[in-house]
Amino acid sequence: MKAQNDIGSVLVAMLAKIPGVVVKRKLTSANFTVKGKVFAFIKGDGVVLKLSRETIKRLVEAGTASMLVMGKRTMKEWIVIRFRNPADAKKQLRLFKEAMAFVSAKAA
Repeated sequence: MKAQNDIGSVLVAMLAKIPGVVVKRKLTSANFTVKGKVFAFIKGDGVVLKLSRETIKRLVEAGTASMLVMGKRTMKEWIVIRFRNPADAKKQLRLFKEAMAFVSAKAA
């Protein structure tokens, strides 16, 4: 649980500063939305991001992320990234902004 809370604190501090981002905290997790659409959330010890299939393919092939599986279903536009050190998430701000842009385009 500690790592999950740490990653949540890091992400809230990093993403809440961005105009348009709404943070919805739960007991041990958080959802991050823009224009009413979720672009990231905490799941277990990982961070889940909604991205284009091209970006997902690149990240999965590089071993940086894995596909999100919900039950028996593999989600096509969602990946899971696990950070060894929660502070490493700060190095991926560009990826979080890409996820924001991706869901914003779909919301339009």
